[in-house]
Amino acid sequence: MDETNVGQEQKRGQGKALARHRPERTCIGCRAQQGVHDLLRFVCTPQGEVILDSSGHAPGRGVYVCCDVICLRKALKPAKLALALKQPIIVRDLDAVYQEVRGLLYKRLRACLGLGQKAGAVVSGYALLRKAFAQARVLYMILAEDIATGRAEEYRSWCTQHNVPHVTLFTKAELGHIIGKPSRSALGLTAPLFLTPLCAILTSLERLSIAYDRI
Repeated sequence: MDETNVGQEQKRGQGKALARHRPERTCIGCRAQQGVHDLLRFVCTPQGEVILDSSGHAPGRGVYVCCDVICLRKALKPAKLALALKQPIIVRDLDAVYQEVRGLLYKRLRACLGLGQKAGAVVSGYALLRKAFAQARVLYMILAEDIATGRAEEYRSWCTQHNVPHVTLFTKAELGHIIGKPSRSALGLTAPLFLTPLCAILTSLERLSIAYDRI
C-alpha cells in the first residue's frame, strides 16, 4: 500500500473513532438519545432556578432536551425536573424558554456563517453570486427577509435551476453584519464543511417553530 492510501486509511480510521466516541445524552422529554451538540442543556442555579446553558459547559447538574417544543413542554415540568436534578427547582414560563432557545439557535447560526465568511466559504453580492451559481459552487442560499420581490424571485429561480436549497432568514442589515459587510440581500454557502452544522441549526429552528405553532 503506498503512502497516499495509507494516509487515507488513517483518516478513515480516525473518523470512525471520532464517530464511536461522539458523546451522547438522553432527552428527558422523549427519552431519545442524541449527540450532546444536538441537544439543549439546562442547569440549576444555586437559587434553584432552571436556566438554559448556552455554553453547554456551565457547572452543576444538568439535563438534556431535544430542540423541540413538545419535548421542552414534557421536560420542563417541575416534578420531572426536580426528580432529574434531585432538588427543588423553579421553572420559567415556556414562552420565555422558547424565545431564549430560539435566540441561542440564531446565535449559533450567526457564528457558523461568520466562520464561513472568514474561511472564504460565503459568497455575497449579485455579481459574485451569479458567477458562483454559473460555476455550480453554491450549495446553500440564505435570502434576506426584506429583499426586493423581483430580486428574491430571481435568486429563487437560480436555486431551482441548480437544485440548491434555500431559506429566508434575517434582514439585509443583519446578513451584512454577520459577515462584517454592508447590508446583503443574500448569502451563498460554498463549502460542505460549513453546510452540515448550518443545516442542523436550520432544522432545529424549523422543528422548534412548527411545534410551537401547533401548541
